[in-house]
Amino acid sequence: MKWYYNVAFIVLVMVSTLLIRVPVPAGGYFNLGDALIVFIALVGGSASGALAGGLGSALADLIGFPIFAPITLIAKSLLGFVAGLGKGRNVFLSIALLLFGELIMVAIYFCGTWLLPSLGKAAAVADLVPNLIQGLSGVLGGRLLFAAWQSIAPRK
Repeated sequence: MKWYYNVAFIVLVMVSTLLIRVPVPAGGYFNLGDALIVFIALVGGSASGALAGGLGSALADLIGFPIFAPITLIAKSLLGFVAGLGKGRNVFLSIALLLFGELIMVAIYFCGTWLLPSLGKAAAVADLVPNLIQGLSGVLGGRLLFAAWQSIAPRK
């Protein structure tokens, strides 16, 4: 993947994360970023998914929730990397990898939130269900975007 595509992907993830934010009770927010990370990973592979997911999401957190930026960098990079392993695979394996990547992300946020002195166990538990919903939404949205892209993208 050419470097300028990856730069564009990073910006797309950052903007999609910041553009529509629906707050959740525990303090985080739902956004469209995961769907873009999944889509980018399926189109560009693990490296593009990890770069766009980690850097795009962490940059968005620097603007909105800076305390989470390091956790987000790790969680979303791993999400993008694992999701990208599904590129070119059959649909079932691809979806399994997407779900596994989202579970890794949820686990990292759970542990990271628990370890933050200002938040702790109660916040980690409160964020668990919203993060699972965010992850499932990301898989569904990203797969739908990818299916739409496949129908219009030129065949090689």
